[in-house]
Amino acid sequence: MPERDDRARLHGEQISAQFAIRTTLDAMAAEEREMERAMQAFEEDADQAKRYIEAEWRREHWGHEPERPPAWESH
Repeated sequence: MPERDDRARLHGEQISAQFAIRTTLDAMAAEEREMERAMQAFEEDADQAKRYIEAEWRREHWGHEPERPPAWESH
């Protein structure tokens, strides 16, 4: 009987450990998705800011391109 109790206890501990691992992995996957969404939103905001700056430059230069391109454009 004690051997059966030990096996049941070990099996219960194993199941608990597997559940904890699965829970941690699920939380990490959710955090990764949230970070990817935040990074995508940041990139979209940066692109929008660049377009706004370029439009303002053209407006300030009467529709012409400025003498120097913005720093984020490749030369």
